Amino acid sequence: MKYMDVSGKRHRYEVFHGRDAIAVWLDGRTYYVPKAKQTNSAHDASNAGSSEVSAMMPGKLLRIEVQVGDSVTAKQPLAIMESMKMETALYAPKAGRVREIRCEPGQVLEMGQVIVVIE
Repeated sequence: MKYMDVSGKRHRYEVFHGRDAIAVWLDGRTYYVPKAKQTNSAHDASNAGSSEVSAMMPGKLLRIEVQVGDSVTAKQPLAIMESMKMETALYAPKAGRVREIRCEPGQVLEMGQVIVVIE
């Protein structure tokens, strides 16, 4: 956990740089800032390989909707997390096959912890 002082008041925060957005956890609330789209070929080449789906905030993994070997479509729900009594779905960033599942339902996750790998 990181801390910063603003106008004499101390605030706790964490920043996670995801593939499509930046998540900022500040004093118990999570804010999402979408990243600008890149159009260069280096970015396109990096998307051709594996993609990791990570926890966008600290919380509990409630369930995983896929199994290793399953084919998935872009934006398909892969897992459901609970944080601050709110459920959040985590989606596939691209179509592909589930190569790896690194977490189990009931596990408490840190922000940025990899849950599913898509190839």
